[in-house]
Amino acid sequence: MDNKSKSVWAGWLDITAGIIWLLGDAFLFLIIIGLSVGFGAPHIFNLLLILTIPAFSGILAILGGMFSLKRTNWVLAIIGSICAVPLGLGIIATVLIVQSRNMFN
Repeated sequence: MDNKSKSVWAGWLDITAGIIWLLGDAFLFLIIIGLSVGFGAPHIFNLLLILTIPAFSGILAILGGMFSLKRTNWVLAIIGSICAVPLGLGIIATVLIVQSRNMFN
């Protein structure tokens, strides 16, 4: 596998992981809202504040994947793949981005 295709594969893995992060975050948001309406949870703001961390990670993973596909900014591409590590796809993406570092501008 050449270095160009490694960065493309890493980009798609990062984007996929970011989308999974955001979909899971949206699902948890709906569950929290539903439970707070049904049971009147007093600490809903704290729970929603906790959901910003995976949402931020998902956005960074998607941005890192876009930079990896364009091969423009290696640092942001590696940050995005590190944000995707908890899902498992980021481990593979990080290795591929490190191996294709010389292809980035």
